[in-house]
Amino acid sequence: MLIIIIIHTLGHFSAFQKSSLFLDIANWLTSQEVSLFLTCITFLGFLYQLYSRRINFAGIVGFIALLMIFLGFIIQGSISLVTLSTFIIGVLFIVIELFIVGAILGIIGLLLVTFSLITMGDNLSMMLFNVIVAMILTVIEWVILVKFFKKRISLFDQVVLKDSTSKESGYTSHNDNTYLVGQNATTLTDLRPSGIIVLDNQRIDAVSEGSFIMKDTAVKIIEVEGTRVVVREQNSK
Repeated sequence: MLIIIIIHTLGHFSAFQKSSLFLDIANWLTSQEVSLFLTCITFLGFLYQLYSRRINFAGIVGFIALLMIFLGFIIQGSISLVTLSTFIIGVLFIVIELFIVGAILGIIGLLLVTFSLITMGDNLSMMLFNVIVAMILTVIEWVILVKFFKKRISLFDQVVLKDSTSKESGYTSHNDNTYLVGQNATTLTDLRPSGIIVLDNQRIDAVSEGSFIMKDTAVKIIEVEGTRVVVREQNSK
């Protein structure tokens, strides 16, 4: 069914070839300078759209530029059925990617769309040059968006954990033992300077403030940093 629709569409556009006005417009759209400009706008607009949470002006302009390229080659009659089919399948894959977590279909879709751009028309070297220039500019745009504007692809928010892991948000990577500061305990082993102390029948790994402390010595917990518990002998100053 899709192939029949494509063939029917190409048949309608072939009628435009009889009009010199449409041919002039098509020749202008597919010229080296204009096609290069439209290809760059397409790539730059689509990349910026990836970093937006909703459809924006850049994405719309990029889509219009891509549509103008295809219309130019279709009116010229220099676009093959394979190229047009590849483009449509690639776009479908990209659309499906928006609703399915994963990157395989999206990557395949982008590759198919890029391939269809390169194979449009009869001048393969010109279109390949256009795509290479557009990709170079896209890389520059990506660096600017990520490095300077700290942009992130909003689509990845569906699979990337964004919950805050700060202490203020209630997240701790270990047990919070800060309540131990100021309490008295007894060394169960010698602290050389690390060892074990006992507090309310609870064994706790601890280190001395720096000096050697014998076992069965009364100590005071003076600092807790993460899992590190620092003690001082009670009769020391």
